Amino acid sequence: MNTLYTINMPKGCRYMSDYNQLINGILPINSKFILNKTLTGCGGTSLFLNSNLPVVIISPRIQVLKDKNSQHPDTFLFHVPLCNDRATAIGQKMSDLGRYLDCHGNTPFGISLQPAKILVTLDSSGKVLDVLNSRGETNSFLFIVDEFQCLMGDATFKGNTDMNFLVRLDNEVKHICYLSATPIPDIYLNYIPQLAGIPYYKLKWDPDVIEEPTLKEVQMKKGESAEKLCTQLIQRYRETGCFERKIIQGHIIESHEACIFLNEVKSIRNIILKNHLKPEEVTILCSESKTADLPKGFTIGGLCTDKYNPVNKPFTFCTKASFEGVDFYSTNASTYIFINAGKEWQTLDIMLDIPQILGRQRLEINPFRHDATIYYKTKPEEISEEEFRQKQEEMEKNSYEQLNTYNNAPDSAKEMMINFCRDRITDRKFVDDYIDVIQENGHATLGINHLVMVAKWNQWYQRNFYYNNSCQLLTSIQAAVNMRQKPQEVKNFETWYYNAPEKDRPAGYAKFRHAYPQYDELLLQNPFIDLRYHDWYATLGYEALLELHFQEVDVEKTYNEWCAQAPITEACRQTFKAGVLYSKQDVKTMLQQIYNTLGLVGKTAKATDLSAYLPVREKQRMNAEGKRVYYLEVPS
Repeated sequence: MNTLYTINMPKGCRYMSDYNQLINGILPINSKFILNKTLTGCGGTSLFLNSNLPVVIISPRIQVLKDKNSQHPDTFLFHVPLCNDRATAIGQKMSDLGRYLDCHGNTPFGISLQPAKILVTLDSSGKVLDVLNSRGETNSFLFIVDEFQCLMGDATFKGNTDMNFLVRLDNEVKHICYLSATPIPDIYLNYIPQLAGIPYYKLKWDPDVIEEPTLKEVQMKKGESAEKLCTQLIQRYRETGCFERKIIQGHIIESHEACIFLNEVKSIRNIILKNHLKPEEVTILCSESKTADLPKGFTIGGLCTDKYNPVNKPFTFCTKASFEGVDFYSTNASTYIFINAGKEWQTLDIMLDIPQILGRQRLEINPFRHDATIYYKTKPEEISEEEFRQKQEEMEKNSYEQLNTYNNAPDSAKEMMINFCRDRITDRKFVDDYIDVIQENGHATLGINHLVMVAKWNQWYQRNFYYNNSCQLLTSIQAAVNMRQKPQEVKNFETWYYNAPEKDRPAGYAKFRHAYPQYDELLLQNPFIDLRYHDWYATLGYEALLELHFQEVDVEKTYNEWCAQAPITEACRQTFKAGVLYSKQDVKTMLQQIYNTLGLVGKTAKATDLSAYLPVREKQRMNAEGKRVYYLEVPS
């Protein structure tokens, strides 16, 4: 078991760098440990990049490293883009790293003021290790495995890459920090030998510095897809000029940017083509290997990294394989997440992925940073727990039997078994066993891919306990992003509102505001509540809405009339002169003209309406035929 140590962050502290003791006495930086930040966007990577420690930051996502390199120019980014002579390019990059190290740390001219900071992807980390090992400097560095929950999340589609990375790092490096805000769940750690038993540090933050997200969960109906719903989102943006709106301190604030998280690049391509989006409207974050799948003229990357003057395109599309650790700098972006239980490895992990996504918006001035709409689609149960457990037990038994055979076989037979496993068709790997080709001390051997094994368990758990039960899904999302809790009454109302028929919402909204006036500000800042309800309640009040039986048509008519009161009054002052007698027919005609001019379509004038706008008195006069006629006069 991993020993758990809780670190209480100081009151009011929002960033890890605000607490110097973390890397100056509290964390065991001279050994191996897990650090659960528990909070995204708290500056974990920056803490180590700004420290006086020589570090190697290992990330599963190249975009993160590119952003960090842009923000910290003195770092060394070990990245070799795809090219024809890749071997030569890699060799050149390794030489460049050697020259960088000559200028940092223990140089021939003394100790450099700037310790080495190396940024590298998980896939290329072996090359960095080769350089450091050749110089005898490996143990001088602290290796930060950033977003290490991706080791499990990526395992089923990256083959043995992650497992081999973990084995080699554990064998050759003494100082390792496995860093994440959403680590691999505790129940799986003991099944991964390299993570089992090492100290586990967890940060506990002051709840007053954390804000709970406002989540709108939408279950996708039959026939609905991420592509169709995104099309509706784009159409709404084109019609209204914004994605969401909310009221803050009496002002209407609009969102003009959207970050949309999807499962597949194919969906992004279809959305772009169907809606005729242009490259200048779209930013795409996905694996570099998917470049060829994008529409002509579109490229990967280009996310704004200037947090002081962010300029973004209206639409940013991200896939599951691209968002971990990426910083989004926006003053107004809204977030939309599509959970679609399709291919297993593309299915979002509630416990790991959802909190990561919700923590991507970094700028506190963005009033929509804690808001997200989550679209989900449940799927029928495919395999029972008993059946799944039985299958897993069989696979584990087969794995150990094969390992036993391998360990007792002569060297020639071992080589044959390794080649057989290496050449096995991808679709047949991890179907009957978890045997994989593992690199140990530079030599290939057979072993159990523990990452794939726990990933399979996690996928089944997610699919059966979350994706097949909408109530469980929503509860789990709330639990996964557990921060400072909103009042339960507000959470209950929001859940009801999102799922209530539209005809029932005006009444439910007004009754909640009337019963809980202390929560007005929370409702006004919820971007998923119709702004008209705020206006109706503030203008007409609860009693008037009750008299109208909360009927939307009647309420809207009454509201419009009330809102027109001031301009009608001003028009009447300009039209009706004091001391002049107007016949009721003239008053009616003149008022109707005012209504028409102000655009009050359907509002029919009556002479008696004038008294609602101006003080009037009724007078009688004899007309030319000797009949009494009633006139209206505005007093002087």
